[in-house]
Amino acid sequence: MKNFIFGASGHAYVLASVLDVDVTFVVSSNAGAGQMLEYDFFHRIEDFRRSNIYIGIGNNSVRKAIYCKLSSFDMKVSNCISKNSFISRDAQLGQGVAILHGSVVGARAVIADNTIVNTLSSVDHDCVLGIHSQVTAGVTFGGTVKTGSGCFFGLKTGIIPNIVIGDNVVVMAGSLVTKNAPDNVLIGGSPAQIIRRIDAA
Repeated sequence: MKNFIFGASGHAYVLASVLDVDVTFVVSSNAGAGQMLEYDFFHRIEDFRRSNIYIGIGNNSVRKAIYCKLSSFDMKVSNCISKNSFISRDAQLGQGVAILHGSVVGARAVIADNTIVNTLSSVDHDCVLGIHSQVTAGVTFGGTVKTGSGCFFGLKTGIIPNIVIGDNVVVMAGSLVTKNAPDNVLIGGSPAQIIRRIDAA
């Protein structure tokens, strides 16, 4: 069975290290050894119906576009789960989810489609992380946190229990989120405050 990873930068190589199998990286231009152009992949997509397909792209909007394009061809994006992570048996994972080294997903937590939980991050019980989001390294979610789609949580951020975060929210590195956040904002600090509005994703 063939294995494809969209992307060929840092996150793609992290996924490759977790999978520990031979992979072909799918890139938008300038394909080199061990790589394939996106155009060629989609032109030959019927040849790859039984392949494992992963998205190794950190940028939320780019990752979302690739996920949606694959879905339009009825192609399932596979999950990439580190054997060094812990996922509660009653947690729910969507499609195209990455759970990386040392991360914990607690009881009854939900990780939606195409969302990344990076190295040494903790998603506590009953959290719900929205679709097309990224949790970077060392982030901690208290219990029953709910986030919208397209969110980004910077390094070493913390979110106290029972917080609700809207769609397309960016949390700056090192922040402590102690109150709810609306859609389309950049927040940061300890406690985190709204820094500015951002364009809708």
